[in-house]
Amino acid sequence: MGSLLDRALADHPVFNQIAPMSKNVSFMTGSTDVADVSWNVPTAQCVTATWAYATPFHTWQAVAQGKTEYAHDAMLLAGKAIAATAIEMLENQELISQAKQELEDRLEGESYECLVPSHIQPPNYSESEQEDYSVV
Repeated sequence: MGSLLDRALADHPVFNQIAPMSKNVSFMTGSTDVADVSWNVPTAQCVTATWAYATPFHTWQAVAQGKTEYAHDAMLLAGKAIAATAIEMLENQELISQAKQELEDRLEGESYECLVPSHIQPPNYSESEQEDYSVV
C-alpha cells in the first residue's frame, strides 16, 4: 500500500494538480546555488512537473523526458509564474516589505557569514592570459 501521492499518480504519472501550500517549513533534499542569496534577500522557488513521478534526478531518463511536450509546457508554466510574481512584487511594494520582515523574523537574529575567507579572491586574468575553452 503506497502513499496517497503514489495512489493518486498510479494512472497519471505526471502530477497535474496544484499541491496545497504547507504551513510547515520544509527543505528540498537537493542542492541549489541560491543558498547564499537566500540568507540576504527573500527568495522563493517554483517547482513544476517536467518528468514522470519517481524519475531519478540526473539520469538519462530525466534528460529524455525533457524533450517532451509536457516538459516544455511545465517550463513555460514556471516562467509565467515567475514573471507574474515579479510583476506583482513590482506593483505592490508592501509585499516586498512583508517578505523582508518574514525573512528577518525567520532568521531570529542570525546573519550570513561567508565561509570563503575574505583574503581569497577569484583570479583576475587579462584576456590574453585566459585559456581558450571554446568548442571547436
